[in-house]
Amino acid sequence: MKSIVEIVETLILNGTLTDTPGLFYGKTGIAVFFFYYARQTGNELYQDYAMNLIEEIQEQITVTSSARYDTGIAGIGVGFEYFLQNGFLSADEDIFEDFDARMFRAALYEPYPDLRLEGGLTGWGRYFIYRLRGKGQKNDKLLKALSYIANEIARKIKKKTVLENEQPDVYRFLYDLISLHEYVEKYNNTIQKCREWPRISKPDVQKIFPYMNNLQRLLVCQSYFNMDLTEEIKREWKKWEETDDTLMDMGLLKGMSSNGLLHLTKLDENIATWFNLL
Repeated sequence: MKSIVEIVETLILNGTLTDTPGLFYGKTGIAVFFFYYARQTGNELYQDYAMNLIEEIQEQITVTSSARYDTGIAGIGVGFEYFLQNGFLSADEDIFEDFDARMFRAALYEPYPDLRLEGGLTGWGRYFIYRLRGKGQKNDKLLKALSYIANEIARKIKKKTVLENEQPDVYRFLYDLISLHEYVEKYNNTIQKCREWPRISKPDVQKIFPYMNNLQRLLVCQSYFNMDLTEEIKREWKKWEETDDTLMDMGLLKGMSSNGLLHLTKLDENIATWFNLL
């Protein structure tokens, strides 16, 4: 396993050369690491590097950028909201004006490919959940878009047309949705129906959320399911420490930024909220 110093050096050399601005594979995910590393070390140069990435991201995105969560506006917007909520950026509503408009258009007027997180409707929905968790964000357009998405998902659950590979992301979306008090009463029965699905009532933690690696999967499952995975997580941490990684990807999902954040999480469990971005 590369040391944190080696990871930092690699990311500094390659971060701004990464083409995609997105959360899972691009600059937004790299910025997550550098903001946390700057806080851990107290070195403002790393915060400056993260801010440079933010500026480049803003220059790269346009009104026609994809709404996808993994590579597009939904994930970038969630990343920016996460920075605000964790004190890495100062509150500035102007940075969300174009994001909100793009995601509102996607939610109400564009066909969604599926219900999965990476490129589908639950990824769009996560954008609005994060925005509504922010301070002073209870505006009508965000609520309208999220309600539209939630109603569409509830309709498919009622019709029993949610595909098996969509079920974990749908459940996770509803779990996050009812953390907003506006939606608890209306969707509590809906999430109870999801808990009857075999993949949710008895999740196979080796197969659920297939886009994640094993350690990420275990940590996310422990957050969203009533499961004690302490021993499994300990074993997976040990495997991770012994891995001879040759990662070429710089991103947050399975790349160098992810490994850097895992190093920091070992030092401070309080930063583990970054797993919820995956």
